[in-house]
Amino acid sequence: MPKLVRAERTVHWTQEGQGPGVVLVPGLGAGARLFGTLPRRFARAGFTCAAVDPVGLPPSGPLPQGAYDFAEAAADVLAVAATLPAPVALVGTSLGGKVALTAAATNSPLVGRLVMLGSSALQTERSQRVYRWFEILATEVDGRWLGELTAPFLFGETFLNQKPGVVDDIVRSTRPSPEVLALMQSQAAALRGFAGEGLCAAVRCPALCLAGAEDLLTLPSEVLATAAAIPGARHQVFEKAGHSLLLESAAAFDAVVAFLRQTPQGA
Repeated sequence: MPKLVRAERTVHWTQEGQGPGVVLVPGLGAGARLFGTLPRRFARAGFTCAAVDPVGLPPSGPLPQGAYDFAEAAADVLAVAATLPAPVALVGTSLGGKVALTAAATNSPLVGRLVMLGSSALQTERSQRVYRWFEILATEVDGRWLGELTAPFLFGETFLNQKPGVVDDIVRSTRPSPEVLALMQSQAAALRGFAGEGLCAAVRCPALCLAGAEDLLTLPSEVLATAAAIPGARHQVFEKAGHSLLLESAAAFDAVVAFLRQTPQGA
């Protein structure tokens, strides 16, 4: 259970495998557990895979002053990346994609590639409503119902219809702790103020933006607009997949691995 302390922030992560580094950055209110067996799959594919527990979520330390800050979260991710074999790829899902983007935009030599999954860097009136919805869920709704209320949006139509047992298991296991709800509330508030246009323009490493065609939380058009704002970024949409892209689509996982294995230009 590796940990580090950076600027009085304690960051925990899990780690598996040997090879070039991959840092998985989870979405809103989530930690390393969100990724399930994905770290093992990346390890089998030849990578050293770290999955981060964000500050604010045990076993990482508490959020300073209870406020979530994307720049600080990105610095935490870069600190984890510094412990892995180079070059390191940052793979972020949803809110985690924004954290990974923020880290990549520093143009740190630690970062070799950026992958954003179901993640948009650009604000719209619709996205503001989505972030406000999550904020209300975290502050006004009994946490026992969080899985039931979010499942229709976290998964695409195909997965919901074809894997109802898996969805039921996920819903039953969704019992957020007070720390999770507090982190969700703080992250949702931070999302409403997130400005990603300048970050996109600053990225210089190869980037890949993936979308699920059935994603209702981050629309494919929003992922496309983000890819268009990142110089040279690639973009792909996966049919019959929703917001939980790597869980729902084996093809999406294969696309990420293929992208990470590509030889950098000039190498």
